[in-house]
Amino acid sequence: MKELSLSNPELSIEQTDQGVEHYSVMEWIRQAGIPLGILPVVELIAPGLKVFLTSRLGGISPPPYDSLNLGRKVGDRWSNVAKNRKLLLEAVGIPSRWLARAEQVHGAEIAIVRCGGLYRGVDGLVTTSKNVALLISTADCYPVIIYSPSEGALAALHVGRSGAAGGIIEHALEILTQKYRIDTDHAIALVGPGICRKCYTVWKKDALRFPEKVRRYYAGNWHLDLLSFCILELNRGGLKTRNIYNAGYCTSCRPDLFFSHVRDQGKTGRHWTLAMIAPSP
Repeated sequence: MKELSLSNPELSIEQTDQGVEHYSVMEWIRQAGIPLGILPVVELIAPGLKVFLTSRLGGISPPPYDSLNLGRKVGDRWSNVAKNRKLLLEAVGIPSRWLARAEQVHGAEIAIVRCGGLYRGVDGLVTTSKNVALLISTADCYPVIIYSPSEGALAALHVGRSGAAGGIIEHALEILTQKYRIDTDHAIALVGPGICRKCYTVWKKDALRFPEKVRRYYAGNWHLDLLSFCILELNRGGLKTRNIYNAGYCTSCRPDLFFSHVRDQGKTGRHWTLAMIAPSP
């Protein structure tokens, strides 16, 4: 597999396929031999927020899970997954007991958490606690992070087709604004790698659950622009476009960098997105 080229792009203003404007920048670094996606501009705006995104590179799993597969129930040996997780957590300096993980049932339920653990029946997590790392696992769905620096309130969401249609982003923003009284004018959001509209075909009944602006029928298939939908939902919830950042990668288009459930017909691994409020020095 081609080696990842670690480049450091400049911040750019881009548009999704449907013309939804957003800011796109993600830099790659290596820590303990593990390639990690970070967003330095976000750390400048919100120095208390730490976000790490993984690629498929840097682990020990054999094909088709090569090599940093972090998902358990995908066909890879558990010993490989456990080793990969250990390598990642050592690289980012996060103890496993800090991990708060949503069960991810492709829904719109969200749990408010104060400590690590597996939270069943939910696809989103919200916290104001330090020493808690919110974990989202993906292989085409979008990891969405929302953070309000002034209130120290953090949300991490697994946004797939069903959860998006069910209103998971709207639900998260309701919790953040009603419970924590965040000012959405100053909140920021990060949308990690996920499948692009060109690669994502869906059934008509699923496409019609979404606004016309983010669905399109061509070449005999319905296509869904889930990235545009995420950005539109964040805008609708009060976040400013200038405060929404996108990793700028399609998981399906880049087999050298990412796993893709759609592209690989289910025989593939999983990435992690880790987000946490950094402990005080």
